[in-house]
Amino acid sequence: MKFKLVQCLRYALQGISLTFFVYLFTALVYPLEWQAEVLEWFSRLDPWVLISYLRWQHSVPVWAWLPLLTLVATLLVGRVFCGWLCPFGALLMLVDKISRAVFKNRVINKIRINILHRSQPVRYVWFLFLAVIFVLGSNWVLFLTPFGLFSHEIVRSLQGAVPWVLIVIIVGTLLSSRLWCSVLCPTGILLSLVAKLRLFRYQVDGNCIRCSKCANICSVDAAPLDIGAAKEGCLVCGDCQMVCPTKAVHWLPLFGKSSKTEKEVAAGNAEVQNNPSRRQFIKITVAVAAAVALWKSVGATAKNVLRPPGALQEADFTAVCNRCGRCIKACSNNALQAMPLTYGFESYETPYIIPRQANCVLCFNCQEVCPTGAIAKVPLEKIQMGTAVLDQERCIAWVDNKQCIICGEQCPVQAIEGDEHNPPMVIADKCVGCGTCEKVCPVEGVAAIVVQRTKGMGI
Repeated sequence: MKFKLVQCLRYALQGISLTFFVYLFTALVYPLEWQAEVLEWFSRLDPWVLISYLRWQHSVPVWAWLPLLTLVATLLVGRVFCGWLCPFGALLMLVDKISRAVFKNRVINKIRINILHRSQPVRYVWFLFLAVIFVLGSNWVLFLTPFGLFSHEIVRSLQGAVPWVLIVIIVGTLLSSRLWCSVLCPTGILLSLVAKLRLFRYQVDGNCIRCSKCANICSVDAAPLDIGAAKEGCLVCGDCQMVCPTKAVHWLPLFGKSSKTEKEVAAGNAEVQNNPSRRQFIKITVAVAAAVALWKSVGATAKNVLRPPGALQEADFTAVCNRCGRCIKACSNNALQAMPLTYGFESYETPYIIPRQANCVLCFNCQEVCPTGAIAKVPLEKIQMGTAVLDQERCIAWVDNKQCIICGEQCPVQAIEGDEHNPPMVIADKCVGCGTCEKVCPVEGVAAIVVQRTKGMGI
């Protein structure tokens, strides 16, 4: 009865986390309300957000206690964040449960478990690859974290686009259980490393009859069957304890009362961790070499593109942005778009503006919802998105002597001077580069006034 109550509590927390997280995105509209701030604070539970902030901002934020709380909880009991609070983990848990119910065939389930088991050695090599990319200056690792990736796919879905990454992960979960959570998720792997030192864990006593039910039910291949204690990837879900027919699985301190001695448990853990070997050394070398090669091939950033107001300088912006898409969802004029792959891999899916299609109205919603600091919270007087440049040979006020001053009338910062007697002129010092003038220019095709983002633009 006690176990069922704990399991119900876990399911309730996961359900609340998933539904509340999705709901928060529906509220990212102008004017922003409390949901935007709650979403930002919720996302800060992920330690990678803090690591990224420290990497590029070089200061400790006031909210650092949140990810540190996650790490402390992991040190005490293991991956409780992944198994109880992560919204993306909650979705994949649901998919896995459905898959197990649909594929009741024992052979199929054995194949799913075998795929997951054989994939385990890959995770730390994959993590090393991501870490090298991160150190070299890329923030793609943050995109792959639960809050970053799930945010990106929710935004795509709400905008009517196909969430293809989410679909691939769901299909992978159907075929190989929680493969993403245990092998590919950067947050999951990081917390697994921390969980190696956890104080409490599930352990097996002398009543174990080696029926393998705990191994078959475990969705992350962390059952305590082989070594007497749950592996570091354990989600603290308690499924192994629920299905054990002899009640041999207990929740105990590392050196609690168990039929296995402390030395046996420690030896088992050491065995699972696989001591360094020649094969592992080769894998590590290949991972580092691949990361360096990839970084050199995609290191270039897009040039002369208009970024959101408050965006860091281009190289820093692409390094800090996690492509979560929240700024795109919150943009009150739908001016922000996800950059296509044609601009380069390093700029792919980062937000940018095409003023001729939609201009920035300086609502600053993007600043409020950015979880990484790629779009800083700065006042209007410090905004430098770009500078409007007037082509007098295309401007009808200059070429045809027509009384056109639409760009000046629409400019929100009065950076364009002119009247019925004087053609428009741009005051560069006042221009913030919002693109309003380019949007409203009546000249067909390319506007007679174009916003240019020059080198060094950004805060």
